[in-house]
Amino acid sequence: MRSNSKMKVLLAIVLSISLLATGCSAQWISVALADLPVLTQMALNIAALVATLQSGKQLSLSEATAIQNISNEAGKDLALLQTLYNQYKANPSVSTLQKIQTVIAEIDRDLPALLQAVHISDPVLATRISAAVNLIVTTVSSIASLIPQTTTSALRKAAAPKKIVILGASELKKQWNQQVCAPAGSATLDPALAACALK
Repeated sequence: MRSNSKMKVLLAIVLSISLLATGCSAQWISVALADLPVLTQMALNIAALVATLQSGKQLSLSEATAIQNISNEAGKDLALLQTLYNQYKANPSVSTLQKIQTVIAEIDRDLPALLQAVHISDPVLATRISAAVNLIVTTVSSIASLIPQTTTSALRKAAAPKKIVILGASELKKQWNQQVCAPAGSATLDPALAACALK
């Protein structure tokens, strides 16, 4: 009788793992594949914003370089993440899943660190760049929360799920336009902000 109850527990764990691995798989991949192109465009628009402001002499060379580094890092990491998601969708494997989680951890660590190292003299621009980085990092972290876990600790966490809000591509664009590209009331900054809006 005791071994029968152990078998039931083991079966429940195996079924839970398989449900997490297959049931959630389609959802997190489709969310990631829909959101990543928008996130990549955001990274590119940070660079475009820098180029516009630098050509108008509103940024110092050190500010422009530091913000450009954020854009480059975000673009590189998001492109790698896109490639890994496509690989995982074509051929799901633990190895690819681990690589995805590693890149997400790097984004979570590196982009805020780069942002913290930037000293932007214009407080409005500093707030907008901060909002841009936070939107990218938060969205990537939200997608990461959908990735199926295969450990027993993950099963315990799954027993008490948290409410996670994942923004779709159109909502991401809307948030970007409101937080990063909305007019700031600055004659020098507003034209560059308007140019960074996502359509």
